[in-house]
Amino acid sequence: MLSRTANALNWMARYVERAEAGARLAEVNLHLSLDLAGAQGAAWDAVIETTGDLKDFRERYGEATRETALRFLVLDEENPNSVGQCVRWARENARTVREHLPGEAWELLNSVYLALGTHAGGEPGRLDALLDLVKDRARELEGLLAGSLSRDEGWHFVQVGRFLERADQVSRLVDVQHAQLEGSAADPGHELRWEAVLKSASGLTMYRRRHGATEGRRVAQFLLLDAAFPRSVTFCLAAADQALRGLNGTPAGSFRNPAEKALGKLTAQLRFTELEDVFKGGVHQWLDQLQLDLIQVGDAINSAYFEPGSAHQGDGLPYEQPQQ
Repeated sequence: MLSRTANALNWMARYVERAEAGARLAEVNLHLSLDLAGAQGAAWDAVIETTGDLKDFRERYGEATRETALRFLVLDEENPNSVGQCVRWARENARTVREHLPGEAWELLNSVYLALGTHAGGEPGRLDALLDLVKDRARELEGLLAGSLSRDEGWHFVQVGRFLERADQVSRLVDVQHAQLEGSAADPGHELRWEAVLKSASGLTMYRRRHGATEGRRVAQFLLLDAAFPRSVTFCLAAADQALRGLNGTPAGSFRNPAEKALGKLTAQLRFTELEDVFKGGVHQWLDQLQLDLIQVGDAINSAYFEPGSAHQGDGLPYEQPQQ
């Protein structure tokens, strides 16, 4: 497979995952803001910080309100991580590799792109329906590819992109929200906010089955280290590691290039991490290192498989590492 084709499939999957995560984050916090009275500025700041774009937001919008935050997160064409821009770049990457995808995959991405392009107004009801559409199409695409895409190199690159992006998004969610909510158990709406964190990762029901009452340390353990939950960081890294090794038929526990070594090492580290290890030096410090490790894994994959023929270079497509 050409490196530019592999690169486009990888980034198509990453942008779809990023768009779905952004849509869920915006929708959950839209509902939360309607349920909780009082000042919401700090809460919306935390939501935007999850995407790594708070500095850009403040320079352009100033103090966060529900309306400005949602506009920035969902439809802002100058925000490279807005839901609309992620859908746009997922579609553009898919367009360059249409012959490698089921025909319905292009139709799904194109339909949600057109819906975002024709959306006008920021009323909560209309925005809610649009965010539901993005989430539904992303899940449909994941199911379509699982049921229709041949298990060849293209499939493995899609899986690597999806699961690395998912791990990155969940780690950022826990990082920012734990800092926001730590030590605020007596505040009104504290439990609702932790539930919103779990909903943002589609994990509330599975969490309750495992742990019952919502509590910050258990939420962190569930989203970071639970090997059975398919959106936890540990699960996602294991899935990405399996997909990467599948490209070369590399046996588990070994590696054939620096990319496999970097991802395998990080996956093994998470597998033997306990919650006390996360909290010992501080949750933020631990997650900050994890995010740096994820960037190094992305760099190693790029060097091993996508350069020098990157599909994101020289033809108007953005080549981006996950936003910091």
